Amino acid sequence: MKQRMAFFDNAKFILMVLVVFSHLLEPFIEDWQGYHNLYYFIFMFHMPAFILIAGYFSKGLQKGKVGKVMKKTLLPYLIFQLVYSSYYALIGLENRFSWDVLVPNWSLWFLVSLFCWQCSLGLFNKMPPWLALTIGTMLALIVGYLPFIDRNLAMQRTFVFLPFFLIGHYFSWEKLVAIRKHHRYSIALIGFGSIFAFIDQFETFNKYLVFGSKPYEDFLSAPQLGAFVRLLVMILGFVGILSFLLLVPRQRTFYTDLGKNTLTVYLLQGFIVKGLRALNIADINLGIMGFIGVLLFSILLTFLLAASKWQQLYLKVKVGLQKKALKKYG
Repeated sequence: MKQRMAFFDNAKFILMVLVVFSHLLEPFIEDWQGYHNLYYFIFMFHMPAFILIAGYFSKGLQKGKVGKVMKKTLLPYLIFQLVYSSYYALIGLENRFSWDVLVPNWSLWFLVSLFCWQCSLGLFNKMPPWLALTIGTMLALIVGYLPFIDRNLAMQRTFVFLPFFLIGHYFSWEKLVAIRKHHRYSIALIGFGSIFAFIDQFETFNKYLVFGSKPYEDFLSAPQLGAFVRLLVMILGFVGILSFLLLVPRQRTFYTDLGKNTLTVYLLQGFIVKGLRALNIADINLGIMGFIGVLLFSILLTFLLAASKWQQLYLKVKVGLQKKALKKYG
């Protein structure tokens, strides 16, 4: 496994703040074009960047390691799928309790996809990187034309974001360092500016362009052009990732250690975000002070949920459930 560096923990923590912030901002994006553009600007690169980093630290699924990878991905998925299904029914977001293992609740798709990406490296690592990236990109573009590949087990998203995982797997830290030495702020400004301009001018921009969860016919008026639109969005996503990574601090910071616990934040933040949505916060007139409040609350919530006590609690619960499952079925 590649050596842990402060840079990547810094990146993961900042990205998690953006994840929480975008989720909290979502109910208000129709109130003002600025919120709309900012929301989609963040979504253009924040999950692709997370996926790229996951790919960077992935060695592939080695012989005899399937169980270990399943414990890190599929077991938490099953646990939180059950917990969130119960929570949604409790707070009134769902009319009744329903535990559908095949359709991931909200953000849990990432765990299923991560397992699939890890497994896929067993095949892709047998190819030259250029061929693996070509095949991964072609799959991401073609899958949008296949309506039978949908939200079940997050297969549509798994294929759509596969290229970012593969790019991360073949990622060269040395090349990034070389780019950072020259004009990194101007490059990042141009990159982010291009993304923001694209979103602002694309009048029919919608969330499924960046979510990658549905086939083209479900969200495009001209689905035959889906591959070209998706390729453009993927390119802009990579531009956003590069721009972001050029700005992330390399040295240790006061939040570096918290970057190790972003998966815990990712899994737990839904209780707060969905709880607030159940209270119909979309009816609030946000305003400038409300917007600042949402941003500050996002930072605070990420700090709190990334604290070591939550990580320890999560690990204890997961280990306990693993033992129960092994005792019952093993």
